[in-house]
Amino acid sequence: MALYAKEALVAACYKFTEGLFVHQQKDGDKIVVTFESKDGNDVTEQTVKRFCNELIDQQVRFNTNLQFGHIRDLIVEEAFKPVSK
Repeated sequence: MALYAKEALVAACYKFTEGLFVHQQKDGDKIVVTFESKDGNDVTEQTVKRFCNELIDQQVRFNTNLQFGHIRDLIVEEAFKPVSK
């Protein structure tokens, strides 16, 4: 069982693409994420720590959507329902 959903990993990687090149590579059952400097932005220990926090954030968002996404859908459906007189 994976610790993080693929969707959460991709979302976290995307958040870092503005300042860095982000590479994902499958290594057996693992996915390895590497960062490469872009436009002079250094890859530091802080970068990795911020990525780890972002990964947790994206996993919580993913879990919340799985659990409560249907409620959001009902609210949106109600909000955009035609108004009848």
